[in-house]
Amino acid sequence: MSTRLYQPAFVGGELSPALWARTDIARYSTGLKQAKNVFVHPHGGISNRPGTEYLGETKSSANNSVLIPFQFNETQSYALEFGVGYIRFWRNGGLILASGGGVYEISSPYAAADLATLSFAQEADVMYIAHRAYPVRKLSRYADNNWTFADVTFTPAMQPPASCTAAVQSSTSGKTGYIAHTYRYKVAAISEATSEESLPTAEATCVNDLSIDGGINRITWPAVTGASKYVVYKFLNGSFGYIGSTTDLLLDDENITPDKADGPQQGRNPFSGAGNYPRAVTFIQQRLALASSDNEPQAVYISQTANYENFGYASPAKDSDSITFRMRARQINIIQAMLAARYGLMLLTSSAEWVVTGGSKSDAITPSAIVIGNQGYRGSQQLQPIAVGETILFAQRSGGVVRDFSYSYGDDAWVGKDLTIMSRHLFKGKKIVSWAYAQANESIVWVVLDDGSLVSLTYIKEQDVWAWTRHESGLGAKYECVICIAEDDEDVPYFIVRRTVNGVTKRYVERLHSRSFDAIDDAFFVDCGLTYSGAPINTVSGLGHLEGATVVALADGNVVRNLTVTGGSVTLPNAASKIHIGIPYEAVIQTLAIDMGNVQGLGSVQGRFKSVSAVIARVENTRGIFVSSKDVGRDDEKIVELKQRSTEAWGSAIQPFTGDIEITPMPDWNRDGGMFIKQFDPLPMTILSLMPDVSMGR
Repeated sequence: MSTRLYQPAFVGGELSPALWARTDIARYSTGLKQAKNVFVHPHGGISNRPGTEYLGETKSSANNSVLIPFQFNETQSYALEFGVGYIRFWRNGGLILASGGGVYEISSPYAAADLATLSFAQEADVMYIAHRAYPVRKLSRYADNNWTFADVTFTPAMQPPASCTAAVQSSTSGKTGYIAHTYRYKVAAISEATSEESLPTAEATCVNDLSIDGGINRITWPAVTGASKYVVYKFLNGSFGYIGSTTDLLLDDENITPDKADGPQQGRNPFSGAGNYPRAVTFIQQRLALASSDNEPQAVYISQTANYENFGYASPAKDSDSITFRMRARQINIIQAMLAARYGLMLLTSSAEWVVTGGSKSDAITPSAIVIGNQGYRGSQQLQPIAVGETILFAQRSGGVVRDFSYSYGDDAWVGKDLTIMSRHLFKGKKIVSWAYAQANESIVWVVLDDGSLVSLTYIKEQDVWAWTRHESGLGAKYECVICIAEDDEDVPYFIVRRTVNGVTKRYVERLHSRSFDAIDDAFFVDCGLTYSGAPINTVSGLGHLEGATVVALADGNVVRNLTVTGGSVTLPNAASKIHIGIPYEAVIQTLAIDMGNVQGLGSVQGRFKSVSAVIARVENTRGIFVSSKDVGRDDEKIVELKQRSTEAWGSAIQPFTGDIEITPMPDWNRDGGMFIKQFDPLPMTILSLMPDVSMGR
């Protein structure tokens, strides 16, 4: 007699071997022993991932390069390829070309070893890039093939008047009580576009006695392009103070008392010279924040409000002035990354996590309102954190750990958990080198590890969904970088993948294909692949990037295996009008050892012999899966293929099926009872639940 079991979801993801005996935890019932080349849906099902499109080779496969996302709006997004001495620009899956022909590129200063640790922050058409070994640079976009990349000078964009002159307009010399005073003045211009105040002019002086009625000093200056008005400062008792503003090019001082609480700007560039270049950059409360140079690893510098390149200040300080502070802790906290977070600025350091606020939840950070609160002592890698809604994900400095971090009202603190605790085997001895978040459509974080492996995390905090799976590809694929940019209402991952093609190392830019399709001939489940669409053909060319490789094709919805690329082309046995062709990959899920609790008073069934006589799978848009009790290939006699003959539309390609399917695996008694479900072909597979019929032995 057999018993039907039920696994309703797979939101546990791939569990570490250390947990394969933990039938007492909730995730055992939704976890897997193996989840390869699949991803978990937030609602619980699991699908084979789509394939990757080949976009092109990096400029130099001999050197590493990285991708940086540049997202202007929902329709204008770019993948920036940063290599040794250059930047190239990818958009909608292709390289941007120069107006005169050829690939458009601009020069950059970065060495190969420094590319992975670039920190960047973007607003509209401008991106600031920081690295501890280079001056801060600004990348500006004017058109698809018109970009500039220059050092930031950190001086006000608004220029002061070229000079100012102070002259006695009405003298009191000779009047009773006259005492000669030297009056000192400075003038600054205010930008019409940004309201930014320039640095002041050099001071101008004149001699008079304005304390006697009738004395007037006139201050004049030349016009400044783009100025909306001018402000005049006067020296008194050791410092300059405000005496007036005007749209004219002169101001008369009739013994105006300067406002010493409002002084002129003093210029400052804290990032000048080697050792002073910051390693981290972000935006916070309409300011640009830069932090952590070699000379000041714990220092944070925040620009003036809305004036990102102005780190000047006045004396006394104004709320809009730049801000400087340093972390004070038991040990040196190198600031690895920063991110604007709920209520303030999140600082992730090498040994702790901090949040900087203005003192309360509603207060902005200002020079006079800075409160630095410790939120934990985990420590972070130098890796840009990821924001998922109001939650922050960061990579712990050691141990291969990813943590989430969010504000808890109940605790009145930032709290989080280890998201890798259930899948530690995927990270053992490894570090994250690149990651990116694709919110649409499935809320997946794609993670590249330093050994070239790729894993993914489906993460929905409010539903307590966090499930890891892993991904592999052929031709010795090593993943080196990943970003996500918005294209066609999806967040699309772009990868740099190192492959060995015909004995030669190549670095390719590849894009994960959309998994949305209406008919089977639109399904794309090959790696490093290309698509042909047009009149029916037998010979597919343009495959030089896969020379010598064994590839697979989906031709008008029919699978064609064991094709070898020769001379950049392959020949199909039958002509087809829509062909997807590329490297095959295998999608695998392996269930955990069957646990039925106390069955028929027998106690635990762990370790008992079991046999699965049938498996019913509830599937969605699925075609062509295989089931076995052992890890074998498609030609092994122990594996059984789903035959979709009863619903097959003869004369056309078999379409995917939604519903319950039953497969009878080859008989096998073992102590595990787990099953392998595989997809070898470039076809869709989505498993919503599994229902094995299990017979029990001793």
